[in-house]
Amino acid sequence: MAGLRSLLQYTNTIVGGSSTINYDEMVVYNTNIDTMSNGGRCCLWTVPSGVTWVYAEMWGGGGAGAGACCCFGGWPGGSGSYSRKIITGLSAGATLTMCAAGSTSCVGVCCGETGFPSYITNSGSTTLICASGGSYGGARCFFNIGCSYSGCQQYQCGSFCGTFGICGVTGSAKGSAYCSGNSYQYMPSAPFMGHNRPTKDGCSGYCGGCCVGGYAHFPGGGGASTHSHTNPGGYCGQSGAGGLIQIFWGAVV
Repeated sequence: MAGLRSLLQYTNTIVGGSSTINYDEMVVYNTNIDTMSNGGRCCLWTVPSGVTWVYAEMWGGGGAGAGACCCFGGWPGGSGSYSRKIITGLSAGATLTMCAAGSTSCVGVCCGETGFPSYITNSGSTTLICASGGSYGGARCFFNIGCSYSGCQQYQCGSFCGTFGICGVTGSAKGSAYCSGNSYQYMPSAPFMGHNRPTKDGCSGYCGGCCVGGYAHFPGGGGASTHSHTNPGGYCGQSGAGGLIQIFWGAVV
């Protein structure tokens, strides 16, 4: 609720406590939230008469988990970042482009896919606020035994531009002495959107996509990577969830 407090403090300042403000709100996202490669959602919004500011908050999309490339366990895709800002100096008739991140694809190789950003730009294509997508998931062959490296660098933090933000983080995993058997992952949720949740233990043969951890948590959750302790191939990693933008605006009455 910190964002709401900031909004109320701001509106009290601009009206001097002597007037009231009527609020409106809009949410931008792709409603098909359980589908890979959903394309996100972009809207062109025209500033209404009497409106000079917009309060915006947003979440970037989650990263995709990795597919099977060897006898391995791995970590899931990371969560999208969060950002918020009060955009001021607007005038009636001006336009803002608001793009909420799409979901990632279902990846069949040993490195997942980085999540997509969410952002708002003005008519001059200047970015006013943004939130990065989550990191890609990855795999280590013979996870927790030899930990042989399979080419996927981990990184811990995303990025944002705005008045305040929280970086998304990568997923994490517990290894096993039996390749992927009894190993599991923690699928990260985006800031303010819930808690990390564990995937299933590594199962016999392959366990990938929704078999591992279900759909990524919307908005901005990371997708699980595949477990494999037989020959590689077969299942893909789970796609990361798309992003979301919410805006509030008001006019003095």
